[in-house]
Amino acid sequence: MAVASAEMLEAAGAKNIRSFAIGSLPGESNHQLGCARMGNNPKTSVLNQFQQTHDVPNLLVLDGSGFVSSPCQNPTLTIMSLSVRSTDHLIGELKRGNV
Repeated sequence: MAVASAEMLEAAGAKNIRSFAIGSLPGESNHQLGCARMGNNPKTSVLNQFQQTHDVPNLLVLDGSGFVSSPCQNPTLTIMSLSVRSTDHLIGELKRGNV
């Protein structure tokens, strides 16, 4: 990736490009996603739109497990946004006495 980035910068006219790569061990710089697909159909997914499991309504999975694919960007803000949305839904359900 460092080499390709340097080549693109040079092609764009940048000068004095010095690329470097830092080696990392497996698992140090990746985002673990998937395993609990989010969807409307309990037969083809584990979580609903609020990241609640279809089979256990009081169990929420508030991490990247519901993603069906891995984005090319860091998923942390999306995970945080979905967690806030799910928490708001849960608070509403608690206030209505549904949980």
